[in-house]
Amino acid sequence: MRPALPWIKVDDRDRASRRESITVQRGESSADAGGRRTLLVLGSGLPVSYPLGIQGRVTIGRASDNLVEIDEPAVSRHHVVLHLGREVVLEDLGSSNGTRVAGRKLEPGTKMRLEPGVPVEIGTAMLLVQDRAVARSPRRLWSWDYFEARLEEECRRAQRVGTSFAILHVRSTGPDAVTVVERRLGALLPRLDVVARYVPGEYEILLVGADLDEALATARSVAAGLGDTRVEARVGHAVFPADGRTPDELVAAAALRSEADDANEPRESSAGPVAESPAMRELLRTIERVAADAIPVLVVGETGVGKELVADEIHRRSGRSGGPLVRLDGTSTRIDDAFEPGTDGSYELLQARGGTIVIDEVCALSSTTQARLARLLEAAERASETASDLPRFVATTNRDLEAEVAAGRFRIELYHRLDGVTLVVPALRQRIDDIEPLARRFAEEAAARIGRSEAPTLSELALARLQSYRWPGNVRELRNVVRRAVLLADGPVVMPQHLPLEKLAAPFAPEEDEDDGRLSQVREQFQAVERQRIIEALHRAGGNQTEAAKLLGIARRTLIKRLDQYDLPRPRKK
Repeated sequence: MRPALPWIKVDDRDRASRRESITVQRGESSADAGGRRTLLVLGSGLPVSYPLGIQGRVTIGRASDNLVEIDEPAVSRHHVVLHLGREVVLEDLGSSNGTRVAGRKLEPGTKMRLEPGVPVEIGTAMLLVQDRAVARSPRRLWSWDYFEARLEEECRRAQRVGTSFAILHVRSTGPDAVTVVERRLGALLPRLDVVARYVPGEYEILLVGADLDEALATARSVAAGLGDTRVEARVGHAVFPADGRTPDELVAAAALRSEADDANEPRESSAGPVAESPAMRELLRTIERVAADAIPVLVVGETGVGKELVADEIHRRSGRSGGPLVRLDGTSTRIDDAFEPGTDGSYELLQARGGTIVIDEVCALSSTTQARLARLLEAAERASETASDLPRFVATTNRDLEAEVAAGRFRIELYHRLDGVTLVVPALRQRIDDIEPLARRFAEEAAARIGRSEAPTLSELALARLQSYRWPGNVRELRNVVRRAVLLADGPVVMPQHLPLEKLAAPFAPEEDEDDGRLSQVREQFQAVERQRIIEALHRAGGNQTEAAKLLGIARRTLIKRLDQYDLPRPRKK
């Protein structure tokens, strides 16, 4: 549980005088001060805001002679002071427990320039200086479709220019959660950040240009500013590119971190791969043939197709399931420690003897680590002549390794040692028959996570929507869409209005190297189902277009467009 936050000791009777004493300093008039800046103090009650003057000193601490008194044991009697001028300068007054600025500790007795919006932690209270020089319109709470589009653009931009950004997932509970959270979020975030409603009570925030430290500091300030006796808020974060390079990877990572502290949600599913489609059935037959051998396996496929599940299936079918499965993340710098060569050149990672070592996203390994891994594989080949319990290696990647070798980004000797057998995991758009069973599985998982006894079923029209989409984010994207639909559906059936219809209907540029015959067939089936549903709704509504639109869960103008699209006559008014 999140630790209790301090009450900010400000009596209503003297709040006005305290604010005036902060605003009017060194002979200023309140008119001259103008209230351009404010100090926001976040505690367990409602946030307390104080206008700041143009010049002067604002002392903050536990003692009653401070202009801002915080009655909390971890706060020193005189903890910090704000020096007001053209800039705001923060000075630590030799506090016992220290002061943290944006997550970094400020040395006692030192001063630093304090930018607006940067969180300052003293004890378990948080201070934010906000610039109010320009009157601002209310913050817009964006739709999820808009947020995903912005997130996709931000991923492309960050990839192109080599920068980072972060997202937050806010999960709130409590009787007044929706009202309180939506009222407070605007005051806690800079205007450049984008806030969207994921589902009622859950929100996504795009932190433009933020790195890990800024994301963690903002997550702490948001959690502190939202939580009180009426609301409990959990905030998860994800940073590009460390936690993912696609919107679906980032959303999944941030949502997972906003779960309970003991959450152990699997990446895709605890069950094995779904194989209703011919492409996946053929892949599982290949896995069965190669699993028993100790030859290294390279698993390739687009982001989100389920390469990790394929690696797990190789381990399960290999007869090594009694041995450990050691998973190493190629995007983590800590992987270098796992490949430190032994003093005698012996094979490392002995804890994986008799098991399987899976290296996720092997292309992300540094050149030095690639060289170490190549030496380990060479040692394994030599040792295999006398040892039978050495681990087998499985590597995954979403890149073309031959192209990476040609570009000098991947060592050719490592490529040849990993490429014993290559397994290609097909994209979800190439395995449409898998969409329905995957969606059912994800709906059951989502329902179990929120304590629903039964998962909602998918309506025929909702399933057709899912099957007609091309899924650039593959299985992971489907999982995110279904999870959100289950949260939105308050009845036993997931309907089209519970899906991100704007995204699912967005066109894609055609790809010359891909057979779209199955997709065309599915789209035709979907259109036939939708056309019949419209006819039935109009019949039930007695020709009333507004009532028919309500029955279909769409806007009246959307219904009119569909009537024209399917060449259906508009009912005449009686």
